[in-house]
Amino acid sequence: MRRLLGCLTIAAFALTFGITTSAQDKKKEDKAKTPTVKEIMKKVPGKDGLCAQCKTAADGGKWEDAQKVAKQLKEYGEALGKNKAKKGDADSWEKHAKSFSEVMTAIADGAEKKDKMAVADGAKKFGGLCKDCHAAHK
Repeated sequence: MRRLLGCLTIAAFALTFGITTSAQDKKKEDKAKTPTVKEIMKKVPGKDGLCAQCKTAADGGKWEDAQKVAKQLKEYGEALGKNKAKKGDADSWEKHAKSFSEVMTAIADGAEKKDKMAVADGAKKFGGLCKDCHAAHK
């Protein structure tokens, strides 16, 4: 009887430890997959950034290229809000991250529909987002 109880205890411990470890590993994996704010800001803005690349591809009618880049923009848009701002108010960060995500989604939707004006409008809106967000959070 003792032997059975001992085996059951060990099995329960192993099972519990395995589930906890799996959950912790998944959290770490999810966090590792989410680009940081710094990574996003290196990739998206700028004259050689993904936003400009998407607009250039759309302007040139290279829709496959625009759609490929737009997919990345949308992923970065979703990722920004998963980060926390190191500076500034959390509500402000949430608002700015949501605006960023909405614009990236608008650009991606425009590229998917092969709508040059939608991509251009999204890129223009994106250019207007930077100053206020940086003033509050950089």
